Amino acid sequence: MKNMLNKRIFVLFVEPMLYNLDLIREVYEKSDFTMLYYYCDIGLTGKDNLVLPCGSVVGKGNKTQRKKLLHKILDEFCPDFCIINGYVGVDQTIAIKYCIKHKIPYGIDSDTQLNIPKNKIKAWLKKKYLYLLFKYPYCYGMPGGSLQQENLEYYGIPKERNFIKPMSVSSERILGAYNALPEKRKLKEKFGLIDKTTFLFVGRLIQEKNVKILLKAFSELKTDRQDIALLIVGDGNEKQILMDMANQLELKDVYFLGYKVFPDLVEYYKVADVFVLTSQFESWGLVVNEAMICGLPIILSSRVGCRADLLNEGENGFIFESNNVSSLKKTLLKILKEDLDAMNSKSTQIIKTWNFENYLPKFKDKMVEICKKG
Repeated sequence: MKNMLNKRIFVLFVEPMLYNLDLIREVYEKSDFTMLYYYCDIGLTGKDNLVLPCGSVVGKGNKTQRKKLLHKILDEFCPDFCIINGYVGVDQTIAIKYCIKHKIPYGIDSDTQLNIPKNKIKAWLKKKYLYLLFKYPYCYGMPGGSLQQENLEYYGIPKERNFIKPMSVSSERILGAYNALPEKRKLKEKFGLIDKTTFLFVGRLIQEKNVKILLKAFSELKTDRQDIALLIVGDGNEKQILMDMANQLELKDVYFLGYKVFPDLVEYYKVADVFVLTSQFESWGLVVNEAMICGLPIILSSRVGCRADLLNEGENGFIFESNNVSSLKKTLLKILKEDLDAMNSKSTQIIKTWNFENYLPKFKDKMVEICKKG
């Protein structure tokens, strides 16, 4: 077993995020394997004050330069297994083709739920192209959840070569910040929300997140319920549009709080009572994990990718029909009639089974199993 554990694993990430840094710290660095990390882009590292793992490599240059760099890294590192986040980018394609040429086992790490193009020609071309990348017996799927597994199976990675790598964030990191805060009631007093059931949205303020529908539904609900409030945490090109919309609707108790990073973000999870994600399409939605770790019931649109794994309808939240104001309003009203403390407990219970701590031994066993096959 010792020799089997002494394997070399190359991981290609799209960009640095707290999520993948949690994954590195809580799984990869505890796995006893020799790891090498490559980032396609530096991303939000500066904005979120993220520090890359020691020895990480960041891609640069045009396609030819990136290919040369990646080939050099892989030639020198001689990986036993490659984990490739995504499958459509330049760097991802280069890494996959390298693995195919050298018959190195590789895993497609994907948070993408099945989304077949409506155009039949595009749908056929996409399926044919991905089949060429996924058809090899040493190609494995590492989907983030059930809907993500469905996507990889549809495009050619059979079920027996798929193993779920749960989309997770660090419960330890978030709960550490959560428990260091004052109790919920004191935070509600601080924000002037002591008598208000508080809904929370966290995310980029862009069209795809569909925050407009949340403002419309909240506005309709507010005519009958004055005991509710809405916190909107995030920034983006629709922020001013949304603020103008709130003013036009003469909405009270709606607060635009701007972009927040960890650990400041956790304060808003603690002061809130219900988390809402309204996206028209969301591959997964790690903010849902964060909200559930903080014990929040959840309301998700029918296009949020974590819904099949993290939401038990009627137990820790509800799903509404995407882009349907009436459906969202009814769902907001429905949850106001529920026992939120019971839903809180259920969210906490569900998310405890969906974390990196549980994934670590499964990851180690799977890597050993694959490497034994050669």
